[in-house]
Order: sequence, then C-alpha cells, then structure tokens
Amino acid sequence: MSPLEALLDLLMWVFEQYIQPFLPCGLCGPKPYEVPWKVDKLHLKIIVNKNADSKMQRELENKNDEKAEPDAFTQRRRIFGSYAIVNEKRAEFIQFTQVDRMNLESAEIDLLISLRTMNNANLTTFFGVQFNDESLHTFTILHVLVERCTLEEFCLDEQFVMNQTYMSGFMRDILEGLDFLHNKSKIKYHGHLLAATCLIDINWVLKLSLFGISNLISKHFTLGTIKNYDSAPPMLAYHQYICLPPEHISKYDTTGKLPPRMVPGDDKGDMYCLGMIIYMMLTRIDPFEVMNSHERTSISQFRKIIFSSLVSDHLVEILNNNKRPKFRDEAVILPKKDQMEDDELIINRDMFHDRCTECWDRDREKRPKIIDIAETLRDAFPFSQGTLVDQLVRRTEKYAEKLEVTVEQRTFELSAARQMTMKLLNEMLPRDISEMMSKGLPRPPPRAYDSATVMFVQICEFPKIMKLSSPHQVETTGETYMLASGVPEENEGRHVVEVAELSLKIREVSYRFELEHIPNRKINIRIGFHAGPIAAGVIGIRAPRYCLFGDTVNFASRMQSNCPPNQIQTSEVNCFWLNEHVHHDPLGVVDLPDPVTSEPSTSGLPIPSFQLEQLDVKPKKKVLRSQRKQK
Repeated sequence: MSPLEALLDLLMWVFEQYIQPFLPCGLCGPKPYEVPWKVDKLHLKIIVNKNADSKMQRELENKNDEKAEPDAFTQRRRIFGSYAIVNEKRAEFIQFTQVDRMNLESAEIDLLISLRTMNNANLTTFFGVQFNDESLHTFTILHVLVERCTLEEFCLDEQFVMNQTYMSGFMRDILEGLDFLHNKSKIKYHGHLLAATCLIDINWVLKLSLFGISNLISKHFTLGTIKNYDSAPPMLAYHQYICLPPEHISKYDTTGKLPPRMVPGDDKGDMYCLGMIIYMMLTRIDPFEVMNSHERTSISQFRKIIFSSLVSDHLVEILNNNKRPKFRDEAVILPKKDQMEDDELIINRDMFHDRCTECWDRDREKRPKIIDIAETLRDAFPFSQGTLVDQLVRRTEKYAEKLEVTVEQRTFELSAARQMTMKLLNEMLPRDISEMMSKGLPRPPPRAYDSATVMFVQICEFPKIMKLSSPHQVETTGETYMLASGVPEENEGRHVVEVAELSLKIREVSYRFELEHIPNRKINIRIGFHAGPIAAGVIGIRAPRYCLFGDTVNFASRMQSNCPPNQIQTSEVNCFWLNEHVHHDPLGVVDLPDPVTSEPSTSGLPIPSFQLEQLDVKPKKKVLRSQRKQK
C-alpha cells in the first residue's frame, strides 16, 4: 500500500468514526457509512412484552412456591418487560428521552469504540448506542441479552442455596471482569457496579453489564440533552441507588432528596460497590434492609414505589453520617451444614467483614484493590478454585468417583447378601432347587421317587444338656435331625452306601466331641436309616422347606427311636442293598407302625434290624453285628 492510499484509509476511518455519526442521514446518501458503535434506527426494533407483569414474574421464577421442583433454578429465566432486536440479535437496553442533539467529544467516541470492540468472558457484549435520529428522539444503550438471572435476584431469593461453590464462582467472575476493566482495557472503570448489573447467563457464567457508560450518561443528564421518560419508573430502584458510592451520589445530589439516577463512577467507586455485592452474597439481604426480608416485593415492582421518607432518611444518613451496612448474626443466611458438601468449610465471615469495611472507607485511597479481594477469596475458599463451571465440573467428577466407590461397595454388599441368601436357601433346600429359585425360575413340582434313603440323627438326653447350658434360642428345631440321599437328584442306588458312610462318620465325630462348658459330659447319639420309595417337594411360600413324605420316612424314624445310644440301626432291606459289602444274620425284630393306621404292626411277621459297626468297600468282609430284639 502506498503512503497516499494509507493516508486516504486513515482519513476515511476518521470520517466514519468521528464525523459521520453526527451528520443527518440525508447528507450521507441513502446508504450511510457503517459505524460499528452506532445502531441505526433502521436496524433497531423494540419488543414490548405486555404479559410481563409481576404475577407472571413470580410464577416463572417460582417465587413463594413451596412445591417448586428441584431443578427450578436450573430452568429459571428472566422476564423482560421489553427488549430490543439489533440486526436479528436480542439485546437488553436502557433508554432515555433525547431532548437536544448530542455532540460527543473524541474521548467519548474512543470510549464507545473500545466498548464495541471489547471481548471478555465476564463482560456482556456491547452492541452500541442509538441517538441523534431525527424521527426517533431517544438515546438508547444496548448490550447482548442475558437470559438466566441477575445476581441480585439470586441473593434475595431464600430458596436458592448460595453454597461455597456458587459464592466463590460468582465472586471470581466479578473479579475477573473488574480486573479486565481496571487493568487491561482503556476504560479503567465500571461505574455502575451493582448486584443487579451482574448477569448470570445460561452457562452459569457471571457477566458484568452497563460498564463504562455512567460518566457519559451523567454528563448528558447534567447538560440537559437527555432525561428520564416522564411516565416511566426510575431506571434504578432506591435500594440499589443508595448502594452507589456516596462521593459519586453527592456530585448529583447533596441533599438526598432527588430521585435516583445514574451517577459518575471510577475504579475506587467500583471497590465501594464490590463491598456491597459481597455483603449481599453473605447475608442474602439488601445492604441497608430497605426491602422487607420476609415479604420481599419483586424488584420490578419496587422500582415503582415512591421515594419515601424512610429511603430519604437512609440516603441522608449515608451522605452525612457515613452510615454503613451492619453485619448482624441474625441477618446472615449462610448454607446450613446439611446443605454443604464434604470439602466445604464454615465461611470465615470476619475475613469478608474486614474487607467490606475497607471497601466502604470514605478515604478512597484506603480502599482495597482487586488483588486484595482475590487474596481474601483464596483464603476463604481454599477448595474452590476456578470458575463456577470449572468447580461444578470438578464436583461432578468427584461425585462420580464417590458414586463409583459407593456402587462398588454396594455391589460387594449385594454379592455378600446374595451369598448369605444362597447359604440360607441351601440349608433349607437342595442346591439345584435353591439356585432355580434365586434366579426367579418357577420351583419344580413335587414328585415321587422309586428309591431313596432317609436317615434320622438324635442327640440323646438333649433336655438335660440344655438345662446345663445357657443357649440363645433362635428357632425351635428339636433334638432330631433328618437327611436324605437320592433326592431330588437320583444317584443310581448309591444312596444307601452314602448314608451308611455318613452315619459312621457322624458317630465317630460324636465320640471325640466335647462341650466347652461341660467338659466331662459326652455326647450320645442315635442313628437310624431306611431306604424305599418316597415323595418330595418344596412346601411353603414365605419360608419354603424341602419336605419328604411316605412310609420310608416313618420306618427310618422308628429305626432311630428304637436304637440304643451310640448305635446305628438300619432295616433288613438296606442290608440286602449293602450285600456287596457286608455279611449279616437276620436275628432281631423291631416294632414298626402299620403303614395305614400308624399303629404297631399286628401281622406277627418279624421285621429284622441290624446295628452298623463299620463299612468297608471290600466285598464279603463282615461289617455288621446283628442283635436280636424281641418284642
């Protein structure tokens, strides 16, 4: 590019930014030059929401609704009485009546250029200003519309739990935005820092709005080129207005009697306002308690309240007597312990109290800097680092890890409970049936078996042993125990040998068993078993039992009851089935019940029985000693 072309580009830019905005549209032709910071009336449309009354506001914000759903705050949205459309984008705006033509100085144009080109995650996007339109006598300042909520609305809503995550996240966002304005931009101040101008977007990022314009608006109020709408409520609610720096209010009103309006600002005044915002976050009330803390009027309605003597007295006290907000224990609404996370600490209010008091110092040079507030924030919230979104992500990850540990622990407990359940079922039912029932499969129907062996084992003199003991009774089961082989799985006739082997092992253990509390007393047992056809099945719903039925069960029971202590008695048919392993002589008879009447047998036929001494798998070896029993 040649020097001449560069000079022409510079002259064109100067014309576009500093001259063209103040020329009537007709002088520039049908298509005026584009000025980024000036919004043409042709590109601006104001939308009035006639349904945005206080009732709708309360309903949609879930105010005074005790049955609000848990996610009401995540779905919360602001209700706008009106908003603007700028080049197909929704915008918030403040608007004044333009009384006379506005002439901006070069420094003011530089300010608007800086605002339009500014980009920071914690600042709202500035769209520009609309003014000096012949057919539209308004001065309008526009920035991007932020939907979710204002920090003031969250602070004054007791249903919202302002825990450490939210508090530290919001404070960090405010400090990040202020630090950018004070130290990294050409503006160097906010000028209108209130909880109501801290907007929380859909992603829970706090953004500062209406920054850098308070001096411009205050100047033109003083010059008389702009004024508030005659019929409109003031732009500032009174409880917000008295939170502005006293030295700035006094430049507009030294009496405390004038209606509220935007006043000039600077970086020192921002620190005064920051103390007010921190106070609101800690106490959840407006700093001077103008609004009733129990029956709070909605903010939109509160702006319409007349400037009462009570509010006037507050302002006079602030201007003349250095009145400040008070930290009272009963005014503090900090999260309760049951609302706090595991890694949260009890907030040291004294730490913030000292910082707020420093912020409100009338000696402006003694007010803290942003870095001082950031240091206090780090000390107060050592576990809360980063933005609110970062903290929520970390907390979600931590919760997921904790949930994984809990799931693993619960899985282990569930596995242990299942094992215990299976153990109990296996004690009551055969293993294959208990496994079917644990899987939710239907229980097998009762069935008849051609051959199975049933054995009864009785502890002799059991009542006497109990009298010498102090047992804890869980369930009464008696002194006789029953077992069977060959059901529910048939084992091809091995049931007799299995039961015979088991009976000998039981008796052998009883010889060596000693009672700890009665060491000199031996355990005597009676064992009897019999083989034959039986019926078996699961009986019961709540407490299922595997039950055996038939004469074989009765015969086995009589074998046990007629057996001498420490002996094993079986029937002749069992001896025949054990013939491969035993020699025997049928020498005795035992009274057995009639299978029909259950009375003693009257047939006169002898029913032999044998006492089992040992069992050997080698054939033809004598293992039984018969004993004749006469009726």
